[in-house]
Amino acid sequence: MPTSAAGSSPRRRAARACGGFTLLEILAAVFIMALLTSLAVLALPGGNDELARTEAQRLAALFDTAREQAAALSMPVAWAAGPKGYEFLRPSARGWVPLGQAPLGPRAWGWLDAAPPAGAIPRMPGSIWYAGHVRVRVLGGGGALGAAPGWLVFGAEPVSQPMRVELDTGSLRLSVSSDGAQAFEVREQR
Repeated sequence: MPTSAAGSSPRRRAARACGGFTLLEILAAVFIMALLTSLAVLALPGGNDELARTEAQRLAALFDTAREQAAALSMPVAWAAGPKGYEFLRPSARGWVPLGQAPLGPRAWGWLDAAPPAGAIPRMPGSIWYAGHVRVRVLGGGGALGAAPGWLVFGAEPVSQPMRVELDTGSLRLSVSSDGAQAFEVREQR
């Protein structure tokens, strides 16, 4: 029996009986598929390469800042890194202590989800290690004033020894380097 109530037309009843979809249901399904696709793209290695590229640019800027700060303070500043992250240190009567001031405070690697534990100096015994899926290699710059191998030490002079940090994702190798006089720059190889 036909009525004038909304949604009770013979056509609508026939469409629902045949199992049709409403526009809202189709849009919801498309939205969910787009969301899952974007999550899958972020999980691909290319996304990790972009995160490593961003981290390399950040390191170049931070290394230039550390070199300037060491010269301004007339005291060495060291960069110590490990699997969880890195921080900048200064010498004290108790040994190397965190600098702890922005922008040279402790940081987690850009491709990792977790931050390094507060107050923990990420000391690595060598100059090559893995931080998540990325191989980190430190060349030059260590060994001064009791600094551990694998640290970069920026001296109080405006010119330092050559330094290089390599980030290798497997599909991309990034090199953050300086000859000691020039600003740090990022170079990449595939």
